Amino acid sequence: MKLPPPTTRDFIGRATMILYFTICATLKAGTLVRALRYAEWTIPRIIDGIADVAALGFLVLIVATTVTRLPPLKTARGIEPRVSALIGCFATVTLIAVPRLQTPPQLQIVADLVTIVGFGLCIWCLWWLGRSFSITAQARRLVTAGPYQIVRHPLYACEAIVLLGVVLRNPTWMTIAIGATALAFQYRRLINEEKVLRAAFSEYDAYSRRTPMLIPFLSLSWRWRNAPPSPKTMQVPPR
Repeated sequence: MKLPPPTTRDFIGRATMILYFTICATLKAGTLVRALRYAEWTIPRIIDGIADVAALGFLVLIVATTVTRLPPLKTARGIEPRVSALIGCFATVTLIAVPRLQTPPQLQIVADLVTIVGFGLCIWCLWWLGRSFSITAQARRLVTAGPYQIVRHPLYACEAIVLLGVVLRNPTWMTIAIGATALAFQYRRLINEEKVLRAAFSEYDAYSRRTPMLIPFLSLSWRWRNAPPSPKTMQVPPR
């Protein structure tokens, strides 16, 4: 069976993503409107509302960047990168169907604050990624500024913060298992993306040597280990 050309596949993937995330954003907006209309304005409810607004902003930005994204220069081959990307991206959606556990109000506030921070950082990363955003492992444009000068994959790290907030909001064995599954496939997605970026951009090797993969506080030590020795520290061999 002959596959459709890359431009057609990209159009189908783009249209599917736009439809899916538009539906998600619409449902989230409807939930937020109903909550604002009937909710009592307590501190926990205000924090919960801010978390919903942050989630809605992230969904809207995903739709916008998908609509305007650049055509791919290179795409990962095979079925595994596509399956890993889909499971890693959409596994957390299944957390909505998990029955919610009644948790203490203090834990709910902490979970909402973690979610707000996570979504805020995701919006920052996605804003810089812009037209290079995609679900599957593809290379469109190499972004090395903003959060991408701190770590190579900041969006994955920030999505993990969001996932932590979701699990804290409903700490059951099922949510923990789904969250762990999502993280495992996100890591595979990240590895596949690394391969594509290295193949597409000759400057990616130099970028990866000076920038850590996921953990920001390793940035300075990473750069120090990978920096070339200065003339003052170079040892002169004995004559």
